[in-house]
Amino acid sequence: MALEFSWQLPLGAPAQTPGQWIQLAQAVEYAGLDGLWIPGGAPCADSLAVAAALCAHTRRLRLNVSVPAEVMVPAALASTLQSLQSISANRVRLHLPDGDRNSLRQVFGEWLNRDQRSERVAEYLEILQRLLHGHEPGFNYNGRYFQLENAGFARRPLPAPPLILDDGHGTALIAAHADLCLLRSAPPAWLEQEIRRLRAGSRQRLGFVCRFGLILGDSEEQAWETASEQLAAHIEELPGATAVRHLARDRHPLRHFEVHPNLLQLRGGQPLYLVGSAQQIATRLGELHGLGIDHIVVLEQPAVAEVLRFGERILPLLQKQGLREELAHGR
Repeated sequence: MALEFSWQLPLGAPAQTPGQWIQLAQAVEYAGLDGLWIPGGAPCADSLAVAAALCAHTRRLRLNVSVPAEVMVPAALASTLQSLQSISANRVRLHLPDGDRNSLRQVFGEWLNRDQRSERVAEYLEILQRLLHGHEPGFNYNGRYFQLENAGFARRPLPAPPLILDDGHGTALIAAHADLCLLRSAPPAWLEQEIRRLRAGSRQRLGFVCRFGLILGDSEEQAWETASEQLAAHIEELPGATAVRHLARDRHPLRHFEVHPNLLQLRGGQPLYLVGSAQQIATRLGELHGLGIDHIVVLEQPAVAEVLRFGERILPLLQKQGLREELAHGR
C-alpha cells in the first residue's frame, strides 16, 4: 500500500485568511500531495464550511474533515456529509476526534462522566453509520442519549465517507467503526506496538494516520538550525530552557530531544518533528510506513513555499522507494 500525505490547513491561525487557505490548498494539489487535513473544534474556523468552500477550488484532493461529536448531532452531520460528498465528487473523509484528548467536550458544553461519554459516542457512531451506509428508507432509534423517528428517509445513494477515529476512542469502537485510526505523536517503538495491538483487535484491514511537523533543510545542519529558530518559543517553555540551549554536545543542542534519528519531540504529548535533509526525511518516512503507518499529516507549515519544496524534493525520493507508485498510477 502506498504512503499517503495530507497537509494541515492552519485554521486556528488568526493571521490566515480564506484566500490564503485556498492558495495553500491549490499548492498542495499542484505539488502532488493527496489531501488536506481540515481541523475542527475551538479555536478553528468551522471545518465543514471550509471544506465546502474548498470543493470549488480543488479537483482531486481528498478532504479529511475533523468534526467533534460535541458540535453536531449525528443525523445533522450525516446530512451535511452527504451534501459534501455530492459537491466534492466523493472526496470526503470524516475524522471524529476524541473529545477527552483536547477537552473539546467542555468547550462545547458537555459535562458527562467518562462512562457516559463512552456510551454516548457508541450511540453516535451507530446512528451515523446507519445513516451513511444503510439502505433503510427510515428507521427509529431509541437510545439513552439519542431518539430518532423515521431517520434516513432522505438519504441519497452516495458512498459513505471513510471514518477516522483517534486511538483514544478505544479498541472496541475502532474495531467496529473505523476505516483508519489516528495515532497520537509518540516515538516509533510505541507506534509500532500500538499498531500491532489495534490490528489484532480489528476484524478488517485498519489503516493508520499520524501527524508530524516538518523541518526540511538543504543539509542536516541547516535543518537543525532552522528547527531551533522555529521552535524557540516552545523551547523557552521547557524547564531548564537556558541549560537546553547550552548543552555541551558534539552536535546541535536541540538534538538532546531527538527520540529517534531525525525525529524530534520536545515533550511527551507534543508533536513529533521530522528534521533533516530531503534524503533523511524520505528515509524516515519509509521507516514509518514500514511500521504500518499509511497516511502522514504534515503540521504547522502554512507557507506555500514549503508545500512546493516537499513536492519537489521528497515525493520523488519516495517514488524511487516505491512508496508512491500505486498512487501515481491511480491518477
